Amino acid sequence: MKLKTFLFLSLVTFLFGCSKDNEPETQTGGIEVIVLIKNDNEPIFDVIVSISSISKEELTDIEGTVFFRNIEVGSYEISITDPFRNIPIKQIVDVENNKTTKVVIFVDGPNVVTPSVLDIDKWVDASFSSLVANNIFGANGYASIWGEIGSDILTASTSNSLLRKLDNYEFSPNDKIIEDIWANHYKVIRNANIGIEAIENSDFISELNSNVNEVEAQFKFLRSLVYFNLVKLFGNPVLVTSTDISQLNNPAIQDRLKVYELIEEDLIFAENNLEDSNIKGKASKSAAQALLGKVYLQMAGFPLLQNDKYAKALNLFAKLDGKYTLETDYKNNFEIEKGSTNNEIIFTIDFNIFGDSNNWKWFNWGPLDVSEKDFYLLTTNFIESYFKSLNDLASPITFPLSTKDSRFFENIAPFKIQNGVTSNAQNIDDWRPYKFSENYQNGGMFHLPYLRYSDVLLMIAEAENAINGPTVKAYEAINLVRRRAFGNTDNDLSAGLDQEEFLDAILNERRLELCYEGHRKDDLIRTQKLQSVIDAYNINHPQNTKKYQSHKYIFPIPQSEILLNSGIIQNLDY
Repeated sequence: MKLKTFLFLSLVTFLFGCSKDNEPETQTGGIEVIVLIKNDNEPIFDVIVSISSISKEELTDIEGTVFFRNIEVGSYEISITDPFRNIPIKQIVDVENNKTTKVVIFVDGPNVVTPSVLDIDKWVDASFSSLVANNIFGANGYASIWGEIGSDILTASTSNSLLRKLDNYEFSPNDKIIEDIWANHYKVIRNANIGIEAIENSDFISELNSNVNEVEAQFKFLRSLVYFNLVKLFGNPVLVTSTDISQLNNPAIQDRLKVYELIEEDLIFAENNLEDSNIKGKASKSAAQALLGKVYLQMAGFPLLQNDKYAKALNLFAKLDGKYTLETDYKNNFEIEKGSTNNEIIFTIDFNIFGDSNNWKWFNWGPLDVSEKDFYLLTTNFIESYFKSLNDLASPITFPLSTKDSRFFENIAPFKIQNGVTSNAQNIDDWRPYKFSENYQNGGMFHLPYLRYSDVLLMIAEAENAINGPTVKAYEAINLVRRRAFGNTDNDLSAGLDQEEFLDAILNERRLELCYEGHRKDDLIRTQKLQSVIDAYNINHPQNTKKYQSHKYIFPIPQSEILLNSGIIQNLDY
C-alpha cells in the first residue's frame, strides 16, 4: 500500500502572495520543478519549493514535481528545502513568455521517503529538526515574537518594523507574519501526522528496528508540542489529525477544548510508551510528563479556568522528583557541550548555528556594537528587577555592579564591544539581552531549553499556591530557584505573603529565571495579568505605548485561511 501525500489546501497551503490583476500586456510563463535523488533518479515528495521574490511556495507531489503558473517573465531564484537536509538548494531560473521552464534538481541521497515507503526513524529525526524553522522556534519564533515582546521583558527596536508592529499589538488577520506562523506550525503537524499514519497503516520501514510504539510516541509528543503553541497563539486553531483533505470540510473542527483534549491524549500516550534518555532534543517519558504538567497549568488558568487541572499538574510534576535537580551554575543550562550531562534540562530545541538555514542567528541580539541587527531592547523595569536599589542604576552607572543575582550576568550584557575592545556601558539604555550570545559567537551548536527543572519548580509553587495558598511546599520550590541564583539562603522569599502576593513573587521569579525562553506572555495570560502589566508599561513609556485590547491576547486567524475554507471562524473582535 503506497503512502499517499495530500496537500492541505486550506491549513497547510503554503501561502501564495497576492496575485496581480492580469493586464493584457503582461507576459507570463511557468516553471516546472522536479526533485530527484542523485544517481537513483527517484522522486522526493513533500519537498518545499519556493520563489521568495514573489512569495510562492509549494510541496512536491508523489512524482517529485511542482508547477508554478502565470509567473511574469523574468529571472527568479528558486529554493529547494528538503526536511532532511538543513541547507536549502538554490537555483536561478529564467521564465519566458508562454513557455514552461522545466528544471530538474538532484539532491544527494540517501532517500528518506519515497512515494511508497517511509523510514520512520529518519522521518522522526527530520520532523523534530523542523522545529527550528522561523515562526516556530527559530529566530523569529515563539520565544521571541510571542513569548517576550508585547510584555515587559523585551521591546522591539525601530530597526525592525515587523517586530515593532507585533510588539505594539498592531497586527491584523491580513499580516503575512500571522499567515507564516500559522502555516509553519501546520507543516510540522503534517509531518507528525504522516509518521503516525504510516505506523497505523503498517506502511513504513525502520532500518534501526525501532520499537514502533516508541516512535509513534515521538510523533505524538511533537504534535502535542506544536498544537500547544497554536492553541495559545490563536485560541481556536483548526484540529487536523489526518493527512486526508476531507477532514477539513466535514466541517473543520475549530474548538479550543478539543485541541487540548488531543494534546492531553497524545502526551498520555507518549508518557506510557517512552523511556527516559540523555538525548535532550528528543521526547522522553519525563519530557512528556513535564509538558503535560505545563499544559494542565495553562488549562487551569485563563481562559479555560479549569481549576481541577492544578492537582493534575502537581501529580505529574511529582513524578519528576529525584530524576532532575538544579544545576549548580545557572549558566550550564545554555552551554551545549554540557547538554547530555545536564541534570536540569528535560527537553531542548537544538540548533546548528551555521548549518541551519533558519536559526537563532546571534546577530538578532547581543552586546551593543556587536549585534548587527540589534532587534531586541530591554525594558527598564526588567533590568531594575535584578537590583535592590534603583540608585545603583543612576547614570553614569558605577562598576562593579551591586546585584547579587548571578542570573543577571548571563541574561544581560551591561557592556559594549567596539573594535574588539570591551568596555562597561554606563547607561542602562545601552544594555542588551545576552543569554545564548556566547554560543552564537563561538558558532557550532546551541539549544533552547524548552523544559527544565527550574521551570517545573516554579510551576509547582504556582499550582500549590493556587490550591492551598503559600504553603511550605510552595515556598521551598521557589526558594530552591532563588538559592541557586544568589548562592545562599539570605535572599529567600519573605514569609507571610498572602496568596496574591505570592503569585506575584512567582511571576517575577519566572521572569528573571526564564527570560528569553518564551514563557512570559503565556504566564501573564494564564494568570490574567497581561492587561495590568501592559498598562504599567504604557505609563512608564508614553513615547511608545502598546495598542493592546483585550481580544488581542491571541492572534487573529489568518484571513487567507478563511478565504480558502469558509468553515473557519475568525476569532472574536478581529
